[in-house]
Amino acid sequence: MTRPDDQTNGTTAPLWRMIEQAIRGDILGGRYQPGAQLPSDRDLAARYSASRMTARRALASLEQDGLIRIEHGNGTFVSDDARIRYSLGGDRIRFSRNWLSAEGIKLQRRILRTSEVKADDALAAVLGIGIGEAVLTLQIVALAGERPISVGIRHCPAARFRGLDTEFERVGSLTTALKAFGVEDYARASTEVTARLPTPEEARILVQSRAQPVLAFTATDIEAATGAVISYHIGCFAADRVVISIGAG
Repeated sequence: MTRPDDQTNGTTAPLWRMIEQAIRGDILGGRYQPGAQLPSDRDLAARYSASRMTARRALASLEQDGLIRIEHGNGTFVSDDARIRYSLGGDRIRFSRNWLSAEGIKLQRRILRTSEVKADDALAAVLGIGIGEAVLTLQIVALAGERPISVGIRHCPAARFRGLDTEFERVGSLTTALKAFGVEDYARASTEVTARLPTPEEARILVQSRAQPVLAFTATDIEAATGAVISYHIGCFAADRVVISIGAG
């Protein structure tokens, strides 16, 4: 027997799920800011040609995920700490796959700055190159909608990857861009996460206070076919916008 809130509106997905994903996208994409009041279940039902029971089920799911709070008699509000989940499970590190709670919003990365530096002892050791060899650095910000989620600098051996920034901007995908340099597949060799205060530049890019901690990370990526290190990534997540989910890949 079909439940009233399992109506589908002509698609395979239940209508309550479609409503939930639409609202989730509006929240994570910044249309509804933390603390903002959402439309009532009556208004949502009218907007999506659904029953109020269907609208309530969508809201209940969002409340369970911690994205909203329902104050009976007052209304429904975006949680002050609404966050996006990011997966560190396994060795797969594809950007579009790792953001778990981002249905309905545009995920993107933008290159803010590129440069070349000479490898010092530590960087040379991590990348497996000689001291003083050229290293391509890409400062990249990740966004959910227009909301900054993380920022970091990716270091790559310039001898092999010079021009990666141009290719990345052309195709819009790091995975695809790396194929132009002979990297058909790659994996995460290691990731370390710790808490610290942001630098002035990180705070500016993430649009947050310098007194608010970030989740800092370092990560090493390797080419699947050869095991060669292709990049060393240092950056941070906005701690109040991200939940790090760790599990099997």
